[in-house]
Amino acid sequence: MNRRIIRSRLKLNIPSFLGALIILSLFSCNLKVVSEDYRSLRNSQWHQDSVMVFGFDIPDSTKIYNLFLNVRNEGRYPYSNLYLFVSLIPPRGKALQDTVELTLADIHGKWLGSGLGDLYERKYPYKQNIFFPERGRYTLKVRQGMRTDDEILKGIHDFGISLEKAH
Repeated sequence: MNRRIIRSRLKLNIPSFLGALIILSLFSCNLKVVSEDYRSLRNSQWHQDSVMVFGFDIPDSTKIYNLFLNVRNEGRYPYSNLYLFVSLIPPRGKALQDTVELTLADIHGKWLGSGLGDLYERKYPYKQNIFFPERGRYTLKVRQGMRTDDEILKGIHDFGISLEKAH
């Protein structure tokens, strides 16, 4: 008789246990994300003088992080790459300047990353296993560096950054 009670209790708890396990696994994927921020570009147009400014907090200066640049481009984007001028500004001290090239399509013109309809998204490692020497608010400024005839880059839908804990 005790075996029947134990078995019936196990049958009742297994579905709830599996449900809790599934929910936990879905949320555990984002435990590494410290900060994520996107900017939509009006009419998918990015003017050459327009600077996107992102801020993120480093709560623990003893941890190692990964910083990503995230791009959503439309299928009508006329280039296979995207040049960016990036400035990383610490809470105190000098800004670090970079010129970055992001590859959006392969040599055959196939868009890289994941796509839904006519919109493609790709996450690019910008700074991997980076150590931020001080806690506080960091600023990342991004300006597109493509040479276009009318100084307006068309076909970039959104741009964003994400900061994740490494390992």
